[in-house]
Amino acid sequence: MRTRRRARLALAALVAWTAGTALGTLSTGRVAGAQTSPAVEIEPAHADFVPVLDGSEPIFILLLGSDARPGEPVEGERTDSIHILGINPAKHRASILGFPRDSYVSIPGHGANKINAAMTFGGPELVVDTVEHVTGIQLDFWALTSFKGFEGMINSIGGLTVDVPFAMHDSFSKADFEPGVQELDGGQALAFARDRHSLPQGDFGRSENQGRLMLASLAQFRKQFGKDPSVVLSWLAGGLRNMQTDVPLDQLLSLAMTASTINPKHVANVVAPGTIGTAGSMSIVNLTSEATAIYNDLKNDGLISKGNIPPSPNQQLIGGE
Repeated sequence: MRTRRRARLALAALVAWTAGTALGTLSTGRVAGAQTSPAVEIEPAHADFVPVLDGSEPIFILLLGSDARPGEPVEGERTDSIHILGINPAKHRASILGFPRDSYVSIPGHGANKINAAMTFGGPELVVDTVEHVTGIQLDFWALTSFKGFEGMINSIGGLTVDVPFAMHDSFSKADFEPGVQELDGGQALAFARDRHSLPQGDFGRSENQGRLMLASLAQFRKQFGKDPSVVLSWLAGGLRNMQTDVPLDQLLSLAMTASTINPKHVANVVAPGTIGTAGSMSIVNLTSEATAIYNDLKNDGLISKGNIPPSPNQQLIGGE
C-alpha cells in the first residue's frame, strides 16, 4: 500500500536523521543496484566508543553523500554533501550543520585540502577524523549514500513531499522547479539536492537545500509514524535489506524512536559560513570565525543557539528566513 510504503521513511529518520539520507527512505523492496552495493551504510564513528542513547547526552551523526558514479567505489570518491546532525533527545530538538564541499581544512595525515577530498584519501573514517579535527565535536555515527542509492530510495517510497521555496532552474543538475509544495521522485529530489548554479551563493545554498530534504523526510516520517507507531519495526526490517551496518538493531531502533519525537519546526538548518578564496589554482572556501562559534555551540548540547545562526545563503531568493 502506498501509505505504508511512504511511511517507511524511518530511514529518513536514519537518513536525514539517524543515518543520513537513506535509512528513512528504504522500502522492503530492493533498491536498484543494491545487489552490488548497499543503498546506505551506517556505522559507529568509533569502534572503541559506545554512544549514549538514553537521552542524557546529545547524539552526533555525520551524514555523507558520495559523488561516485556507476562503477565507481562509493567510499573512494569525493563527498558531494557533508552534514552534522546534532540531536538533543531531552529537548526534542535538533540541528543540521552543512559544510560547503570546497571548505579548505586540515585533513589528518594529508595536510590542507578541500574537505570533500578526505574520503578519497581514507574513506568515511578519515572524513570522521577530519570533521572532528575541524569542529572539536566527537561523532557517534556516520552514514553514507550515493547518487544512485539516494535516487533509488526516494523512488522506492513513491516520492518525497517537499515545499520548494523558490524557483530553481539549472541545466547542470536538471533542477526545474517552480515554488510550492510538490512531490518529487528520486531523480527530481537528486536534482533539487545538487542544484547550485541557480543559487546566489552556489554551494552554500545547495548545502542548505540538502538540509531542506532532510527536514521534509522528517516531516513525512512523523506524519506516518503518528498514524501507526508500530510500523517502525517493519521499516527497520525493510531497511536492513538495503543497508550495510554494524550498528546494533537496538541502537537503530532507538535512533528511529528519537527521531519520531522531533518536530521539524524545532530543527535549525545551518550552513557553516565562509568566504571564497584560492589555494594555488583551486577555488576554495575559507571557513570563518563565525563557523568556529557554531561548532562550539553545537558541541555543548547538539543545538545551535539563535544568536549563532547565520543568515540563509538563499535569503535573496526567499526574502530572508
